[in-house]
Amino acid sequence: MSAIRGIWAAALTPVTADFQPDAAKAIPYYRALLENGCDGINVLGTTGEAMSFSAGQRERYMQALASSGLPMQRMMAGTGAASLDEAVALTRAALGCGFAAALIMPPFFYREARDEGIAAFFDALIAAVKPPPKSLLLYNFPRMTGIALHADLANRLIAASGDRIFGMKDSSNDARLQTEIIARRPGASIFPGSESDLTEAKRRGAAGCISGSVALWPGLAKSVFENGDEAQAGELRRLRASLDGIPLVAAVRYLTARSHADPDWERAMPPQQPPSVEQRERLDRALASI
Repeated sequence: MSAIRGIWAAALTPVTADFQPDAAKAIPYYRALLENGCDGINVLGTTGEAMSFSAGQRERYMQALASSGLPMQRMMAGTGAASLDEAVALTRAALGCGFAAALIMPPFFYREARDEGIAAFFDALIAAVKPPPKSLLLYNFPRMTGIALHADLANRLIAASGDRIFGMKDSSNDARLQTEIIARRPGASIFPGSESDLTEAKRRGAAGCISGSVALWPGLAKSVFENGDEAQAGELRRLRASLDGIPLVAAVRYLTARSHADPDWERAMPPQQPPSVEQRERLDRALASI
C-alpha cells in the first residue's frame, strides 16, 4: 500500500501580474500548509489551474518547487493532459523532480472515448514513462473531463499497471464508487475530493482526502480524519458547505487573500475570475456565522 494518505491540500498556484506561475510566492505558502495540518500538497491540480498553464510553465514550476527544500515525499503533482506526449513529458518531469506521485486525469476533449481508448492512453503512458511502483494516482473528475472512471474501468487501469497505479482521487465524491473500488482492490488508496464527509469516508476505507478547500482549515480537517470527533466533523461540514454555489477556485483565492491580507492571491489565470461583490459578502456572512 502507498505511504500517501491523510489530508492533502489541492493547493492554489499563485500567479504573477504577467500570468506566470509564481513559485517564489508558493513555496512559503506550501511550507506553512505542511506545518499546520496538511499531510501533503497536491500542486497543479484543478484548484491549481493546471490546465490554464502550458506544459513548459508546469515543468518549470515543478522544478522550482523541487529545488526549494520542500519535503518532496509530501508533494504530488498533477500531470494530466489531453495530449499523450505532454502527459508523458509532465509525468517524467514530476517523477524526475522527486514528487511522491503524479496525479493523472484521463485525456479530455474526446468525451465519447470508450474504455478501450482510455486504457490504451494509460498503457502507452506507463510504457513510455516506466514509473516506479506506487507512483501514479488516477484522477476521476467527470464534471471537468467528461470521462468517468467507473469501477470497472478504474479496476482495469489499476490491474493493467502492475503496481504503478496505487489508487484514485475521486472528485465526483461518489461514496458508492469508492466503496466498490475498495472492495475490488483492497490495497488501493482512494481519496475523495472533498472533506465534507471525512468520518464516513474513513469508515468505508478511504486513505484520506485531496481537496482544494482543506487549505483553508487544514488543522481541523486533520483532526477530524485522525480522531473522528463528530462535533468537529459537523463544523468541518458547515465550513465546506459555506462555499457551495461559488466557484471553488475563486472562493479559495478570496479567503486565502483575506487571511494573508494580500490581494495578489486573488489573481487567477483567465478564464477564472474573482468572486462577485455579492459572493464575497455571502462568504463573509457564512464564515462569520460559523
